[in-house]
Amino acid sequence: MGSHTRRPGEYVRPVGRVLLDDYCRASGEYYASGTWHHQEALSGVGAGRTVEAELVPEPHNPWDARAVALDLDGRRVGYLPATSAKMWHDVVRAWNAAGYALYVRAETNRWGEGEAGSLGLTVPAWDWESLLALAEAAGLRAGWQAAMAELDAQQRLLLCEDGGYSPDESVLKAMWQRRARHPLFRWGAPGEGDLTERMPFWYGYFVRERMREETGRERERLRLARSVKAALLGEFRAEIGRRREREREQARLLRRQQDERALRLQGQGRSVSDVAAVLGLTPKQAENALARARQAAGVTARRAADLQTERRRDAARAVGLKRSGLARAQIARAMGRSADTVDELLKDGLFYETPHDQPERLELARRCADLRAAGLVKEEVLSRLAVSRKQALRAFRDAAFLETQEAHEARGTQEA
Repeated sequence: MGSHTRRPGEYVRPVGRVLLDDYCRASGEYYASGTWHHQEALSGVGAGRTVEAELVPEPHNPWDARAVALDLDGRRVGYLPATSAKMWHDVVRAWNAAGYALYVRAETNRWGEGEAGSLGLTVPAWDWESLLALAEAAGLRAGWQAAMAELDAQQRLLLCEDGGYSPDESVLKAMWQRRARHPLFRWGAPGEGDLTERMPFWYGYFVRERMREETGRERERLRLARSVKAALLGEFRAEIGRRREREREQARLLRRQQDERALRLQGQGRSVSDVAAVLGLTPKQAENALARARQAAGVTARRAADLQTERRRDAARAVGLKRSGLARAQIARAMGRSADTVDELLKDGLFYETPHDQPERLELARRCADLRAAGLVKEEVLSRLAVSRKQALRAFRDAAFLETQEAHEARGTQEA
């Protein structure tokens, strides 16, 4: 195999990490291929050292599209043998896609006499059940089932010819043409032979396993093997679950810290736009962060009347700025609000000035007020209005405005 220069972004190391030795059983060992071409990288390590080698798939390798390289600290030092790589390539890529880099504990060694000998790498040979458990935990069986579901009954029958080793070419062509829909599986490059040679290893394996299940001749052996595989599979899935929960908890913690910081900044007199700029958020995201922080801190004691008064004041200010010639984006900056919020404030401000100029909105607000007066709770009112939730919430605000206006007019009449 020649030296392959990886494309930018061909491999990006995932955040998660799995050392296979912690979960898998080695049935032996073998020498890594291609170490002769990477003596400079190995010389920095020396012979007789235990290292953790990273499995790196190379789907764009022109000599082998299913190659799996072995890297030490980001530098390639060898490859899995081609026969092993065909089995491991899809497994490694699937775990990478799930957010995990795979590592193996390997040994450096020296061939030849003294310091003149070349350096090599000895890698564990994992037992078959460990590899199968890794494949299933990464979703390869589910991916294979999805691919098989796209074939008709006759094609699935033809796929079983020669025990799944040399299926009918028409079926292979149908699967090859759909390969983009099943990115978990890597086909060999055109230079690697016909479609039979290039077919993903796991396609053939799962076909053969299904055939064994259907005949029942190896059912007991499979049952025993699956009990071992189930334990390994449980370990892998538990590890994925633990990592995802850690990620969710970390995300919740970071968001809570960001929300608390947003509230502190606003408490220092910063506007929403200032808070957004400091935290690297959009104004809308800053508004949401402040709302969450106030709720978490129990800052919810402001009366509805106060909130309505503030809303009407903001709406009037937005209309005034609009009439002074400012564009919406300029109003948003001046008020420290998002552009979407300014849109709503402008609409509200015009309605509050002259409700009768918007008869449809006024009628919806009156219906809402009548339902409120009948004793219905907020959610019941919103559902009875039979409009979108956004329109219903606006009508709820408008009804509160009308009720306040009517109360003011009633007091004015009594005073007169």
